[in-house]
Amino acid sequence: MGYQPDVITYTTLIRGLCLNGEVKEALDFHDRLVSRGIKLDHVSYGTLINGLCKIGQTGPAIRLLRKIEGEICRPDVVMYNTIIDGLCKDKLVRDAFDLYCEMFEKRVFPNVVTYTSLIYGFCIVGQLDKAFGLLNEMVLKNVYPVVCTFNTLVDGLCKEGKMREAKSLVTVMTKKGVELDVFTYSALMDGYFLVKEAGKAKDVFNIMARMGVTRDVHSYSVMISGLCKMKMLNEAMDLFEGMRNENVIPDVVAYSSLIDGLCKSGRINSALKYVDEMHDRGQPPNVITYTSLIDALCKSHQVDKAIALLKKIKDQGIQANMYTYNILVDGLCKDGRLTDAQKVFQDLLMKGHNVDVVTYSIMINGLCKESLFDEALTLLSKMEDKGCVPDAIAYETIINAFFEKDMNDKAEKLLREMITRRLL
Repeated sequence: MGYQPDVITYTTLIRGLCLNGEVKEALDFHDRLVSRGIKLDHVSYGTLINGLCKIGQTGPAIRLLRKIEGEICRPDVVMYNTIIDGLCKDKLVRDAFDLYCEMFEKRVFPNVVTYTSLIYGFCIVGQLDKAFGLLNEMVLKNVYPVVCTFNTLVDGLCKEGKMREAKSLVTVMTKKGVELDVFTYSALMDGYFLVKEAGKAKDVFNIMARMGVTRDVHSYSVMISGLCKMKMLNEAMDLFEGMRNENVIPDVVAYSSLIDGLCKSGRINSALKYVDEMHDRGQPPNVITYTSLIDALCKSHQVDKAIALLKKIKDQGIQANMYTYNILVDGLCKDGRLTDAQKVFQDLLMKGHNVDVVTYSIMINGLCKESLFDEALTLLSKMEDKGCVPDAIAYETIINAFFEKDMNDKAEKLLREMITRRLL
């Protein structure tokens, strides 16, 4: 008799396929095993569910959970946690919460991972009251929050600029003996920059070192990005150089933050030097880095250089996104080159790019600036044919142009249309 693989071997093969991103192949392999009467266990199904969630397929993951329920094996907390986490990352928090409620009905008890995922979900959709409600609930159920749980809430408060509440929560953490880590401090720094308190952000950065918390590339990037947004470029550049003294190697995010700051201040040549340095140090710039440069070139009326740079990065195999194209189309319109902008716009449509409402609004604005109102109205009506619903900005662009030209009747007609569409 030949060697008969066991369930562990099959699970290892399924895990290998999922790790390689070959989730469909893993599911096909599973189907072949089932057709041969081979029964897999909860570890195998947990691996498949995890693989599906990792590629954003939470719907099929839920269907697989329903399929195995009661028939093959009993779903466990790990399976539920994986799907809840995936749903929360996709901002489908209501669905995630429904699964959490279902867990109690099925006598599968949520753990700290379940609560932390849900708290994260409620934070990213701006429902902090519900996130704190879950924190209280987990404590009542004797599930103790860890530093990651607290950090998620601190970050949520900081992203809304609620720095007093964030600081109070950090005080609670220290009182409970929860050690603050680099993420806690980075969230606070980010929050202080958001509310334009650069001094407090710098204080937090310095406290980190005194508390023996190693400042990593992420914390440096937060500081550099914040200083750049506050137009404190020299300090940002000094800090960037200071990274090397602490043997922290700048990554593409740190470089891109500094390059973006320099570009927004019109210091394109300085930005280009850092782009060259990125290549020299084996940190190739990405689409975000190059988009900052394209934006700066367009704003300084060097649109031809922006077009040349876009061509260069495409030749390098870097795929420009719609944000990049929107900047270029806008630059062409503002430079009085409407015909060129229309060519780029039509090319995007022909090549099947995901042309969004921003792109249409830019083109409508360009047409209005040239008093081509009929073409602008035609484009507004064509948007929906292309599956792109006009928003308030698209309407307001034409309405403002009509009012400027004393074409009040047409403006009022569009205003009524806005009201009908509930865009006001």
